Amino acid sequence: MSLLPWRVVPLIGSSRDGVKEPGHAEAFPGVPIQVEFGTPGSTEGPWQPRTSYSSRDDVPAANQVTRQLAGIMHARVDRIGQARDLLGRWQDRTLGRQQRTVRQLPEIAGDRLAKWTLDHVLTARQRPVPSFGFGLAPVLTHGVAAQRQRWLRGLLLVAVAVLIVGRHPWGAATLAGIAALYPYLIASGAVGALLRWGLGALVPMLVLAVGAFLAWTQVESHAAAIRFAVQDAVSAGVWLVLLTTAVYTVDGWIVLAHMASLRASRERIRSRPRFAPRAAARVAQCEAAESWQGIPYRMEGTHRFVGAGRDAWRPGGPRIQLVPTRLANEGDEGPEGGPANEGEPDGIRKFEADELLDRVREELERLKGTLVETHALPNCDVFEALAVPESRWKKLPRVAGRSQHPVGSDGKVPWPEAEEMLAEARRAPSGHESRRYLAAQVVDWKGHIVVTVFAHAALEGKTLHFITRPHVLAPLKGEVRNAPAEGWALVGKIVLAPVHALGDTVALAHASYGVLLRALSGLLPGALGRALRERMALTLDSVTKEEPGPVSLREHCGLVSPEDMHQAEDVARHISILQSRMFSTVSAFLADHGVATGEFKRQAAEFVTKVFISGDNNQVNTGTVHGGQTQSGASDGAPAKG
Repeated sequence: MSLLPWRVVPLIGSSRDGVKEPGHAEAFPGVPIQVEFGTPGSTEGPWQPRTSYSSRDDVPAANQVTRQLAGIMHARVDRIGQARDLLGRWQDRTLGRQQRTVRQLPEIAGDRLAKWTLDHVLTARQRPVPSFGFGLAPVLTHGVAAQRQRWLRGLLLVAVAVLIVGRHPWGAATLAGIAALYPYLIASGAVGALLRWGLGALVPMLVLAVGAFLAWTQVESHAAAIRFAVQDAVSAGVWLVLLTTAVYTVDGWIVLAHMASLRASRERIRSRPRFAPRAAARVAQCEAAESWQGIPYRMEGTHRFVGAGRDAWRPGGPRIQLVPTRLANEGDEGPEGGPANEGEPDGIRKFEADELLDRVREELERLKGTLVETHALPNCDVFEALAVPESRWKKLPRVAGRSQHPVGSDGKVPWPEAEEMLAEARRAPSGHESRRYLAAQVVDWKGHIVVTVFAHAALEGKTLHFITRPHVLAPLKGEVRNAPAEGWALVGKIVLAPVHALGDTVALAHASYGVLLRALSGLLPGALGRALRERMALTLDSVTKEEPGPVSLREHCGLVSPEDMHQAEDVARHISILQSRMFSTVSAFLADHGVATGEFKRQAAEFVTKVFISGDNNQVNTGTVHGGQTQSGASDGAPAKG
C-alpha cells in the first residue's frame, strides 16, 4: 500500500470522527482510509458470528526482494575473480602466507538454487507455505527459466561434442586417450620415476635406451597415422574450445537479458514462464495456494510458523481468571465464594473469543491508514491464519477440487479449509490441532524486514489466555543481494562475457576430467564392487528417506535475524507497537464487558518488559499495555528476547 508522505498537521480532538477539514488525513485524495468498522466489536446488541474471515492484502509482486530472489536464479561464477584468486594463491605460497580461498558460487545461487526451488516448492507434492514480503510466482517463473536454460545449454554442449566427434574422429579419440592415460602415466609420476631410475646408473640407462629404441621401431611404421592423429587432435581441441566458449558466451548474454528484465525501472515482471504450459499451470497453482491462509508450525528449539521467519520471539501473554469488576473492587463475597446477593448477575456480559479478536482486528486496522497523531505503520496488513501442525500440512491438498470448490466470481480458487477457518474460533480451544490466529504484519525496508505477530484468544473454564507469537523475517543473505547492471556497467559485462565463457570452458574440462577419473576407477578390480554397493545404498536411502517437511524459499535464502543495528531496532519497535496495541485493546474490551482488568494489565506489562531487552546492561525499550513506550534500566539476569 502506498502511503502519503508525512505532511498532516495535528488537529485538536479525535482523529477518527470523520471531519474533513484542511490538513486532515481524509482531505488528501487517493489515500485509502477506513472510517467505518464492522459491528462485531461493539457491545451494543447481540454479536453475530461472522461468515467471512480477514484475507491478506495482495502479495507485492515486484519489490526488491522479489527481484533479488528471481535474479539470483541466473547467477554465474565470476571466472575473472577466480583467476585473480588463483594468482593470489600463488603469491601467498611465494610469500609464505595463508592461502586464500577461491571464490565459488554458493548453494543458494544459480542453477542449484533453481533446482532446489523447483524440487521443494514448484513440483513438491505438499502445499507451498505462505510467502510474506515478496511474490512467489515471479521467482518460480525465473527458476523455471533458469532450469530450462540449463537444459538448453547442456543440449548444445552435447551437440558440440557430437559434432567434433563426427568431423574429427581420430582427433577426438586421441584427446580421449591422452586424457585416460594422463592420470596413470603423468599425474601418478610413473614416467618421472622411470626416467629417474634410468638416469641414476649406467646399466638402467642402457636398459632404458634399448627399450626406447625397440618401441620406436614398432611405432615408426605408423608414424604417418600418428602424425595425422596429433594434427587432427589439435584441430579438434581448437574447435571444441571455440564452440564451447561460444555456447557459454550466448548463455551469459541470455543471463544479462534476464537480469535486465528485473531492473527497478520495470514496474511489472513476468509471473508465468513462456512456452511451458505445464510449468505455468503449476505456478498458477502455487499462486492460488498463496491466497489460502493456512500456515504450518513445527518445533525448532521453540515452536515457530514455517514461512513467517526463523527468528521466532518468545510466545506468551496474560492468562487471567474472569472476575467481575464489582467483586474485584469491593471484594464482597457470599457464602462458598459466590456473589454477595444471590440471583443478581455477576456483572460480566457474555462474549466469545471470536468477538474479542474482532475488536483487536478493528483496532489494528486503524494503524494501517494515514494517521494524524503519528506516522502510520509501513505496509501494515491485518489478516487471519489457520495454524496446522507440520504432520497435517503434508496431507493437505495442494490443489482444491474444482467440483466441490468452484472458482469464485473474482477468479480465485476457494480455500479448501475456509469453513474450518470460520468455525475454529467458535469451538472450545482444547482438543483441536488447527487453530485460528489473528495476524498483524508489517513489511519494511523494501520487503527485507517482515514482522508478523500472531495472536490467539482461548476462553475456557472462566479463564482467558491471550497469547502472542512474534516472528521476524530477516533480510536476504549477502550472496543473494544482487542488482542488475545498467549503463556502462552493462556494456562492460556484455564485452567481458566471452572472457567468462572461456573460464567456463576450462571449468567444464576440469569437471569432465574428474568424471573420467571416477569412471576409470570404477572399472578397476575391486572398485567395481564398491561402486555397485554405493549405488545400491544410495538407491535404498532414496526409497526409505522420509519426505521433507514444509520449507520456505525466503527462509532458505535469508538470515536468521537482522544484522543491521537500525533494522533490529525497527523490528523491536514494530513488535512492541503491535503487542502493546493488542494488549491495550483486549484490556478495553474486557472493561467494556465488566471484567476486572488489573491483573491483565499487570501481566501484560510484565511480559512486554521481559521480552524487549536490548542488551545486558543497556536501556530497555518496552511497550506498556496502554500503547506507550518507556525506558528503564535492564535488570541483571533478565532473559533475552525471543
